[in-house]
Amino acid sequence: MIVRVAAALFILFIGAIAANAGTETPDRDSLVNAWEAHIAALPSTVAFESLGDDVYRFEDSDLPYDGELRIVGALVRSADTGGYDTGFSHLGMVDFELTDIPVERLSSQVYYYWLSDRQTLHFSDSEQRWVDMAAYQASMSSIYSGGASYGAFSFMLNYGIWIVLIAVVIFAIILVGKQANKARALMDDSAAINDKARENIDRAEGLQNEILAIARETRDLQADNNELLRRMLGALEK
Repeated sequence: MIVRVAAALFILFIGAIAANAGTETPDRDSLVNAWEAHIAALPSTVAFESLGDDVYRFEDSDLPYDGELRIVGALVRSADTGGYDTGFSHLGMVDFELTDIPVERLSSQVYYYWLSDRQTLHFSDSEQRWVDMAAYQASMSSIYSGGASYGAFSFMLNYGIWIVLIAVVIFAIILVGKQANKARALMDDSAAINDKARENIDRAEGLQNEILAIARETRDLQADNNELLRRMLGALEK
């Protein structure tokens, strides 16, 4: 039993070593090695031979060019993905010069277009190796165009907080508007009630004045009647 367990652990250990041996580390050495393989595998590459010290004999049919190629620098940087998992953790760039190319050809658009596909590599986390621009663009296209859920999730991560804030502001504006309309309606109702009350007060004052006038007329008539009665009694006494 112990022998079987030991054998199984040994097999797992060997497998782990083999798996680690098959992966790459995103550093300068792995970048240059991947770049060499990329350049050599391009359809336009006719010859690509190392002469040592980052110098190569290089022949290309697209440019065209046949002469020396020298690596000027190799740069490895962490990929700036804005916090999203794109599957690519590092960006690598190999800067090189074609020492035998005429200077006037270096400023041509053909040279810059040709150069753009031969300098930049991306480190794939899933494959644990450097891949060229074509593989990188294909992976990005499949992520952003083929995954609706990922696109929606990415959109919410980018703009979700702003959407929520805008929704809250709009809701607050609508709520304030409704409250303002209610307050305005109450004020209008209150003004109408005040106007009605003022009209009633004015009407009551008018009625009161009319009653006072009638009372005065009644008093005057009563006084006239009393005077007439007094005179009649005086006439009868004679």
